[in-house]
Amino acid sequence: MTHKITLDSFPTEKAVDLYPCTGWPKAAIHHFDRKQAVAVLAALAVSRPLLVRGEPGCGKTQLARAVAQLFAMPLACLVVNERTEPEDLLWRYDALRKLSDANAGGCCVKNERQYLSAGPLWWALNHTSAENRIGSRPYRPVTTDESGREREFQNGVVLLIDEIDKADRSVPNSLLEPLGNLSFEVPYTGERVERPRGEPDPLIIITTNREQELPQAFVRRCLVLDLVLDDTNKDEFIDILSKRGQSLFQDRMPGDYGEKLYEKVADLLYEKRMRAKHEGLSFIPGQAEYLDHLEALIGMKQTAPSIALDEAMELLAALTFMKSGA
Repeated sequence: MTHKITLDSFPTEKAVDLYPCTGWPKAAIHHFDRKQAVAVLAALAVSRPLLVRGEPGCGKTQLARAVAQLFAMPLACLVVNERTEPEDLLWRYDALRKLSDANAGGCCVKNERQYLSAGPLWWALNHTSAENRIGSRPYRPVTTDESGREREFQNGVVLLIDEIDKADRSVPNSLLEPLGNLSFEVPYTGERVERPRGEPDPLIIITTNREQELPQAFVRRCLVLDLVLDDTNKDEFIDILSKRGQSLFQDRMPGDYGEKLYEKVADLLYEKRMRAKHEGLSFIPGQAEYLDHLEALIGMKQTAPSIALDEAMELLAALTFMKSGA
């Protein structure tokens, strides 16, 4: 499929509303900037994974969700942790279920397919064969949201590998071949999973908080997008966050708080952020904490309407901004 959205038509002027869907039960908004638009379209054009780097809460994961919704593409996702194995991206094999069946005298334990479920990359490459491999530990990508709009596999699939830096270093090394060749072999059945001729390649988005460095061989195979909350210019920092806050909370913020509230909270965040950097703290508050703070202010106004705004902001700052144990 040739995607109809071009660089000129990419929605960078206003926020994109994100509808609740499986795995993301809350509505959200996403602001695409021109750099993000170029990165997404380039990754689609050259069929390379897009490695998105940045501090926690800057919108890396949300970027994948927003792209999938914008292009009406199913969204397959693997959230990485320290126990993640390379095979988790490819398939799921229920060895415990097979052992239980064998101990119970099951006569069909030699049929490996009943214990084999297609993983996120399998769905992203060949959804037809993935449908036939749902086993006893089934996985399915997101194909719809609360808007009711269907995501078509013929549009391609967004594959999100979230927080790959949480995994052992062997994981990205082991994924070089399946991600580079967009194919892999399933040892239990001997079949080869690959993209059918004429169907679009998946858009692979990989996020990292840079908690550990990724192997250079892995990074070289990706396009790299750095999402940076630029705080070198205080006025621009406050302006950017204020606009994002207003986009998300304009219908919920009490009217007597006024538009200046968004700037006040952003200014307070800037102060706490600079202090955390100066003191070398391990936690640096960012956009996620800014939005959490606004959400908490709304709740506090409802439960304690008589509290002064400045007092509420300072009380909440210790909860939302200053999370470092240092």
